[in-house]
This record gives sequence, C-alpha cells and structure tokens, in this order.
Amino acid sequence: MDLRQKSVSARIYRGLLDAAEREGLDRTKVAHEIGIAEADIAAADARVPGDKHVATLRLAESCLMRGAPEGDVLDSLLYFPELAGVLCNSPTLRDALRNYVTYRDLIGNVDWLVVQEHGDEVAFEYVTEGEGRNASSALGNFALIARVAKLYDARLRVRDAGITDARLGAFGALCGTLGVRVQLDQACNRMVLQSSALDRAFEVYNAPLSKIHMHAADGILQRIREQGRFSPTVERCLRAVLREQADAIDPKSLQTIVCERLSLTRWTLQRKLAAERKTFSEVLTQTRIDEARTLLAHTPMPISEISERVGFASTTAFTRFFTRACGAPPARYRGQCRV
Repeated sequence: MDLRQKSVSARIYRGLLDAAEREGLDRTKVAHEIGIAEADIAAADARVPGDKHVATLRLAESCLMRGAPEGDVLDSLLYFPELAGVLCNSPTLRDALRNYVTYRDLIGNVDWLVVQEHGDEVAFEYVTEGEGRNASSALGNFALIARVAKLYDARLRVRDAGITDARLGAFGALCGTLGVRVQLDQACNRMVLQSSALDRAFEVYNAPLSKIHMHAADGILQRIREQGRFSPTVERCLRAVLREQADAIDPKSLQTIVCERLSLTRWTLQRKLAAERKTFSEVLTQTRIDEARTLLAHTPMPISEISERVGFASTTAFTRFFTRACGAPPARYRGQCRV
C-alpha cells in the first residue's frame, strides 16, 4: 500500500490549528502554510491523504512545537474520544497496549508500530514512512503509550528508549513523559515498557462502558479501512474517465488510462486488485453499474447517452448488460426510482 492509500485523521490538523491559535498565531496563515484548507478538515471523519501528510509534516511539526500546550500528553486524546475510550478503560494494562496497536489507525495509518511481548516487557518499534522524516511522530506515540500505561501501573518503568535522530531539538519536551534518557542516533525508534502488572485487573474497569467504546471505535476503524482499500481508488478513477469521455471505450484502453493516471504498471494494477480478490474487469463492471444507476435515477439523460457514457457501443448492448446486472431494463429501473 503506497502513501496515497494511507491517511491520517484531520483531527490532528484541527488540533494543530487550535494550538497555534492559543499561542497567538494566525490560524488562517498557519493553515495556508501547511497546505490545508479548513473546509476540507471540518468534517468529523475527514482524513488527510498520507502523501500530503508526509509532505507537510515538517512544517506542521514546527508549528505544533511552537504552539504545543504544556499540559498532559493525554490531552491529545481529547480529539479522539473513541480511542480514549478503548485505551483508558481496558480490562488490563496488556489489553490497553494491544488496543493501542489495534486502534491507532483512528489517528493515522501512515507509519507502522511493531510490538513484541516477552515476560513482563513489551517492546515497541516505530517505523516511519516517507522521505526526510524525523523521530517526532515516534516520540509522540511513545509518550502517549507510556502515559496511558501509567494509568494502569504507576510503578511502570520505561526500561529503554531510543530514536533515529541525532538531536532531540524541539521534541525534547516529549521525553519528560517517558521518565528516561532517550538514546539518540539509534538504528530504529524503539521503547521498552516493563511492568509486573501487565495482567492485573484494572481497578476502575467498566465493562458495559467498554463495550460502547469498542463499538464506536470499531465503526470508525471499519470506515477507515474501507477508504484505504485500492479498488475504490480504481473505481473513482474509472468514474472520472467515463464522465470525461462521450463515447464507448475499449476495456483495454480504459485499463491503460487508469494505469497512467495512477502511475502504475499494468502488472502492479492487477497485483494490487488481486490482493483484494478482484480483477480489473470486475471493478469496471461494478463501476459501470453504479454510474448507470446514478445517471438513471438522478438525471434526465437519455438512455442512449447513458449507454455511451458508461462505455457501450450500442444501447442494445447496454440494456442487456444492465438488465442482467440489476434485474430490470434501464427504462423500468428509472421509472421505479421516480416512483
């Protein structure tokens, strides 16, 4: 999966702009500098594409560090109440740490978090994606993990912590939460937590509330993963091509156009679709069906024109295709929609 298929929650950027505003910075100017339009991040479930996030991360991080509040690192969860619910109300510390790995996509899935459990230790390795990245994202994740863990075990120990950067710079404030000296210029971003209470029952665990939190988090996670699938990207590209062309297009030509627009070879396109158990032909068929349904239900466009729009050489061929797929000929389907 490339960065264009990954994303981070727009809530990160809303938090960034809020922090900048609290520090007296011009919110609109900061948004312009990092290339984010506030209208695009206003929706509760808005996401920023991974490639755009990585491209603007360095400037965004400098703004964030200037405007970051001095409060508890747990305050960052104010923007992610669904994640806070599953992290701060787990049966045990081990469950909480596993939940962080499972549900961190609610914040973003651009980077990777690898976990190893051994005895009373849990080791985290944070792997960044994209060129020219520093370790600020790793430190931020480590600080949040350690802070959540200390809710479950006040005696928890961060036994080891290291980052790939040679200097801490503006991110040194995050190390205070870890309570240990961070080793610099390491081969990887790594933190090890040690606790004798990994499986001890959390004294304030609320099982009914946990079920509600989990249900909310699972719903968002499912939507994020649907957005991250490759086939919808191909469908959107096909829709755009079909809407731009006024005549029938051969499926092989369509595949060539899609490959050019997505900067993929034909083999890579087929491989990525196969990973989702789909073929280009199947995606094209579904796209044609969906586009035809939309045009029949919501436009007065003649059926002959719709036939051309979705790539058929004749209305007869389109009628047979649509009837077989939808159980009714185009004219009847349009009439049913109007009724």
